[in-house]
Amino acid sequence: MRTLAGSMIAALVATGCGDEGGRTGASGSASIGSVSIGSISASATDGGSGSAGTGGSADGSDSASGGTTPCASDDECPPGQRCAPVSGVCLPPDACMLPGDCEGGFMCEDGQCTIGGCGGFQFALDNVPPNVLILLDRSGSMDGDVPGTSDNRWEVAVSVVDSVTTTFDATVRFGLATYSSCVPPGCSAGTIVVPILPNNAGNIQTFLDTTAGIGSFDGQAVGGDGRVHYLCDSGNPETSTGVALQDLVGEASLQDAERKNAVLLITDGGESSDCTDFVNGPGGAAMLYGQAIPVLTFAVGFGDAVSDQLEQIAIAGGTEHGLLANDPASLQMALEGALQTVASCTFTLDQVPEDPSQIYVFFDLDPAGVPNDPVDGWTYDPATNSVTFHGASCDAIKAGSVVDVDIVYGCNMPPAG
Repeated sequence: MRTLAGSMIAALVATGCGDEGGRTGASGSASIGSVSIGSISASATDGGSGSAGTGGSADGSDSASGGTTPCASDDECPPGQRCAPVSGVCLPPDACMLPGDCEGGFMCEDGQCTIGGCGGFQFALDNVPPNVLILLDRSGSMDGDVPGTSDNRWEVAVSVVDSVTTTFDATVRFGLATYSSCVPPGCSAGTIVVPILPNNAGNIQTFLDTTAGIGSFDGQAVGGDGRVHYLCDSGNPETSTGVALQDLVGEASLQDAERKNAVLLITDGGESSDCTDFVNGPGGAAMLYGQAIPVLTFAVGFGDAVSDQLEQIAIAGGTEHGLLANDPASLQMALEGALQTVASCTFTLDQVPEDPSQIYVFFDLDPAGVPNDPVDGWTYDPATNSVTFHGASCDAIKAGSVVDVDIVYGCNMPPAG
């Protein structure tokens, strides 16, 4: 197990515990990795071979895997080996001669560093981040004032989007669309200006940095500072929320069956009535949510946004409640709340368990374990080789109240802490 301060680590442990654990003599390649939630950092390094033993070859020699070469640092060992800190000899990454040769959470058992002394291997586990397309209103009213700040609504929205995309960059696959497209005669759909990609905060921020919260007839005029006067001040109806949502139906980047897909709508006003002749906001959100691969719609409003309209869009889009903000702080809180809601509680495993009934899950090394329960515990999906947490367990992960998650195969006990 790896523990990083302030991060939640998820790890898969495959063990063999003799007659009591269900399997004996586990073998196979091992890899060690960690995934942290929130301010995510992920790492993985290949381990040595999974053959049980002391690091020597089958005939007792040391030529194949080392084990007797004295050393003071890893630099003195052959490639693929490390300098064991207590025995002071070169060994494969998962081998040991003395207990102190193993890293924290591992014990030296029969010449092998095993999880908690239960004869196991630790495998990398990857979080499955959702796809979230930010749909940002660029109508002329976005140049309105925001109480308590010298910035207008567009500038506040840009600042908050910069902040939340940075915070969630490793846990959410972001994209950015703006609406309308500011073309005659008005009521046009939006445009995806930054496609959904992993680690996409920098691209979104780069695009937004080229814009100014100033209106122009076609939203394309360039100011003296080189920035585009991006707000659509055409004189036509341009708050085309329903049209923009409907236009995203079938969007390939939001039709990913392996992860959650969502639109995060940010608007400062009610829909232009001239733009609702064919579809309004709730209608567009319902179309997105009604697809075979449903797309959630989170409705966040500030400025002159109408709470009843936001509520109707959210309900139709499967997110239950609209979110209304009045200042930068409350706008940031609303966006963070939406992103926390859609954040994934699904983790893919890099090895396929032979018998899923032998999977056990533990939070923070609590031996009581987390139940295999689709309501408040976890379930395993063999089709995707993933574990998903539900209800209270998922909430605890998202809230950060759980620091360590360990998934153990074949042995109903957490790893040594």
